[in-house]
Amino acid sequence: MKLISRSNTLKTLSAAIIGIAGLFSIAGCDKNGAAQVNEPASDQSSKQTTVIKQPNIIIVMTDDQGYGDFGMNNNPIVQTPVIEQLANESQRFTNFHVDPTCSPTRAALMSGQYSLRAGVWHTVMGRHMLSDQHHILPEILKDNGYNTAMIGKWHLGDNYPFRPQDQGFEHVLSHGGGGVGQAPDYWENDQFDDTYYLNGKEKQYNGFATDVWFDEAIDYIKIQAKTDKPFFLYLSTNAPHTPWRAPEKYIEPYKALGLGDDLAKFYGMITNIDDNMARLRTAMRNNHIEDDTIFIFMTDNGSSMAAKSNGEPLTRLTDEVKLAIETKTGKKLNTLNGYMRAGKSSTYEGGHRVPFFISWPNGNLGQPTEFNDLTAHVDVLPTLLDLAGIEAKNIDTDGISLAPTLKNGTVLPDRTMVVTNQRVLDPDPQRPYAVMQGNWRYVHAEEKGGVELFDLTNDPGQKNDISEQHPQRVSTMANAYDKWWVHATGKGTATTRPIIGSAHENPSRLTGMDWLSPNTGQVPWWPGFGDDKWGKGHGWVGNEDKFMVSPWALKVAETGHYTMTLYLHDIPANKVIGKSFAHLQLNGEVTTLPITGGATSVTFETPLSAGDLDVRAWFDDQTDGNGLDKGLPAFYMYVEKQN
Repeated sequence: MKLISRSNTLKTLSAAIIGIAGLFSIAGCDKNGAAQVNEPASDQSSKQTTVIKQPNIIIVMTDDQGYGDFGMNNNPIVQTPVIEQLANESQRFTNFHVDPTCSPTRAALMSGQYSLRAGVWHTVMGRHMLSDQHHILPEILKDNGYNTAMIGKWHLGDNYPFRPQDQGFEHVLSHGGGGVGQAPDYWENDQFDDTYYLNGKEKQYNGFATDVWFDEAIDYIKIQAKTDKPFFLYLSTNAPHTPWRAPEKYIEPYKALGLGDDLAKFYGMITNIDDNMARLRTAMRNNHIEDDTIFIFMTDNGSSMAAKSNGEPLTRLTDEVKLAIETKTGKKLNTLNGYMRAGKSSTYEGGHRVPFFISWPNGNLGQPTEFNDLTAHVDVLPTLLDLAGIEAKNIDTDGISLAPTLKNGTVLPDRTMVVTNQRVLDPDPQRPYAVMQGNWRYVHAEEKGGVELFDLTNDPGQKNDISEQHPQRVSTMANAYDKWWVHATGKGTATTRPIIGSAHENPSRLTGMDWLSPNTGQVPWWPGFGDDKWGKGHGWVGNEDKFMVSPWALKVAETGHYTMTLYLHDIPANKVIGKSFAHLQLNGEVTTLPITGGATSVTFETPLSAGDLDVRAWFDDQTDGNGLDKGLPAFYMYVEKQN
């Protein structure tokens, strides 16, 4: 495989044709050395003037699988032969970046805008809902004749108008929330024989979650192969996101190597993905669509295993196990994280640098090649539209098309890109961030820490802060971050509100994961199902009294009469509330109802006016609403407009 190295010699080209790109892209500098923000211009030479057949598009994205969690990236333990073969047959971008966590990456991928500007900067607290005001990738493709499907993990909103079926996907099979078994998911899902949502309706499936997603994808391909229309399939696995679980046949070989329980399960989930990739690729060949399909493989952020291993999963192996593995594989164990520092959630390289492969046999792309140009998830939308010959007007994207590079080896312009990890209720410029220019990294990794400068050319592990030796570069990159922040938040960061009382979703099921809580620790996202450390005793079930009553921010679609039914646990749990009174606060006004003995729910009937509505709901033994500060929250609420 050929490796194309890029030099930083295109300052003039950069200032001319690239603007805000990637998480944020800044081109060139003014006479004072400050970064200039420009609008991206399309490369007309890359546009297809004649399109005989639009390509199918398949994006496979795995969850929490970092750059080093593949056999080809200096990890001789994990078995990923199918993905490695795919990489060998694809164009590979080795300096490709996403956000450090799930929802922000997905928002940027779908919208073509960096996540903060798209309005998604957390994975909970209502800050993970992608606004319907964006015209996103599936909607654009659908407008241009594509059939569209989304399978697996969405994590950009579980209520109207934020669901995948509300945002351009015609066929949807998904779990709720950010992981199987989280609060928005079907009660007691644990990744085996679960109930998922097929086009919004509950349906029970047999088998392991990842197998189910690929089964559905293969069935979809078989159907689409018989039609004359191109299709877009977004296959987004929940694996290997926690909780780490897989069929035993995938875990046991890793345990036999001497790996601990966590690492064996994590790698077992990854090898299961690899086997399913083999099934998917076989289905593409058997249905004669492989050559006419743009196929992308990527991951959504750095490794969750690295994040839980102080940046290097090698720390989980004893010297004895390391030696045994080295003897068996014939390879020295130097890194299990691609030599990168940190993992998921970090603004060090290990948190946001991920693999990105793209292939299209009939697309006249170049030979399988590696590019180390600075690229990002926001480039995917403009690239796909360019490759498909779609002239999408008025698309507000922060990315650039990679088609000229893929087709002609065109050198990409120099870029400045910024990634941030917010994970707070409201964005804060002092939260962790990284500014990237070529191989330079200007990193504010800890909220209370300072800022460091690294040159990855000589220091890929970001061990040596060289900021004192390069004060001018520090100043330039600091200025770039300030300009980026203004651009990212200049139009405000509005609260996204699920719409209740709409014909599109009535009733609406609301969960505590979407509360506007004061901090992440007050969000009840893992109930805790299953039998491992992320199961019973490790979620919020049994710890309900440790959570404060926080509001749901909603929008009422139509003035009318509504029922609002409060539950301690979700309906299938049949959980007795065990308190005397239920309280419902609507825009500051509290109504109280008694709870009958043994009741699992309390229903309030109330008129609601169209518009914004802030709701708090709780249970206690007080006859009025004065117990808000110490109340037991209603973790679930069902709202229905009555005819």
